[in-house]
Amino acid sequence: MPLSKGRKILIYLLLFFFLGTINNKYIDKTQIFEIKNFKLEGLNKKEELNLLIQLDQIKNQNIFFISKKKLIKIFNSNNLIESFKINKNYPSDLNISIKKTSFLANIISDEENFIIGANKKLIKSKSTDPSLPMVIGNPSVEDFFLIRQDILKSLISFKDIKKLYFFPSKRWDIEFKNEVLIKLPINNSIEALDTYFKVRNLSQFNNKKVFDMRVTNQIIVNEL
Repeated sequence: MPLSKGRKILIYLLLFFFLGTINNKYIDKTQIFEIKNFKLEGLNKKEELNLLIQLDQIKNQNIFFISKKKLIKIFNSNNLIESFKINKNYPSDLNISIKKTSFLANIISDEENFIIGANKKLIKSKSTDPSLPMVIGNPSVEDFFLIRQDILKSLISFKDIKKLYFFPSKRWDIEFKNEVLIKLPINNSIEALDTYFKVRNLSQFNNKKVFDMRVTNQIIVNEL
């Protein structure tokens, strides 16, 4: 069975150690396997710097015995990261390819701006992103993903949404970029969204800005 590249390199290094000069007391043979460098892909310079600070805790550890749990903990603590892949470049480098999470919506929590990521984490932001919808209220991240899942299953396009209003009853209102507001029921959101999509262009609904869909099989419309 052919040897993998990593195992070949290891064998060569071990042979080098055993066959090399053993009288040179200034050579610390174990240091050649210590992690010295991190090569990151997928982040901008500022994001790389922040991650390198976190990775500093595993620097100089043995590349063969590095703790997988510690690595996962470091990457999971970074809310920008959705997934990552690590390749060991022997004897002392880690090449890390990172996939950043997609940004889905703005939300304000405790008077601070955050972005909800596709990895279900909140990413702190200096300002809101005007290209993303704003979530108003105090939903959990899971509440947001439940309504988003319903929207994606419906005929409505998520990119057409301007604001999502969450209520303590776990009911949602959705405001579109055309300033139309839909009041959704607590249940059957997909059905209500599909109904709005099918009737929105009918003449009797021209210039109607509020579609109250909270009562099953009824549409109550208003000008404002």
